[in-house]
Amino acid sequence: MNIRATGGERLFSILNVSLLVLLSAIMVYPFLYVLFYSVSDGVAAGATTITFAPVKPTLDNYKAVLGNAGIMNAFFISAARTVLGTVLHVLVVCMVAYAITKNQLLWRKPIIVFFMIPMFVSGGLLPFYVIIVKLGLSNHFLVYILPMLFSAFNMLLAKVFFDQIPPSLEESARIDGAGDAVVFFRIVLPSSLPLLATLSIFAGVAQWNAWFDALLFVTKQDLLPIQTLLYKIILESQATTVEQIMRMSQSKTQVTSEAIKMTTLMVSTLPILCIYPFMQRYFVKGMMIGAVKG
Repeated sequence: MNIRATGGERLFSILNVSLLVLLSAIMVYPFLYVLFYSVSDGVAAGATTITFAPVKPTLDNYKAVLGNAGIMNAFFISAARTVLGTVLHVLVVCMVAYAITKNQLLWRKPIIVFFMIPMFVSGGLLPFYVIIVKLGLSNHFLVYILPMLFSAFNMLLAKVFFDQIPPSLEESARIDGAGDAVVFFRIVLPSSLPLLATLSIFAGVAQWNAWFDALLFVTKQDLLPIQTLLYKIILESQATTVEQIMRMSQSKTQVTSEAIKMTTLMVSTLPILCIYPFMQRYFVKGMMIGAVKG
């Protein structure tokens, strides 16, 4: 039976769709503006106002940026910390969460409380800085990995998911002689793809976008990630970096400092935008963890 919508319902739908379209345009247009600027002639873009199309389209900006050894090294540093940091983070979080789900774990509830305290009370930046320096992690690649190995929030998310796995799966494996490690890696993790996708997106985006840790603990230019280098280019106006990039361009008059900034921003943003659509299906399932109880 078809139910006809009332006038008020149709008006609400129109207003709702209009509002969503407006919000989408507000969020998408800044990205399009940066994209159009990055593929525009630098001099022409600086002399006019870019609206909905590039001005004198060219790839000289990308040739200059991708041909710069410093930027590409920073890109690979970010990629390495993202891949390694995400894999280790998901592994550590899932192992802790799996252990927490076992009632026979000694002092189980105090351990959960111990993990939850830092979610509400932080020691502050100064103690964190002192610990990192005392551990000798300054100017070391592991400064990107070790401090981000664990997250109490993600651990609780994983615990809720593991609690929903039928105990019969583990029991059947243990009857066949499987130990905890075999059950975890061959039964639990393969059954937790939505959880793994969700944790991977959380950890991966956090690692890729991280810049403050390098600003605090890294002084070696060859260890800077792309986001920190972008920060230095844009906010600290590192003219030497931009000039080096511009000198590498065969057409110096077309590549400007503003075009270099926009192009570097696109290079640092596109990887996440390309990966997220493939993870979205699992991510939506993962975000519903614990939302409905049967």
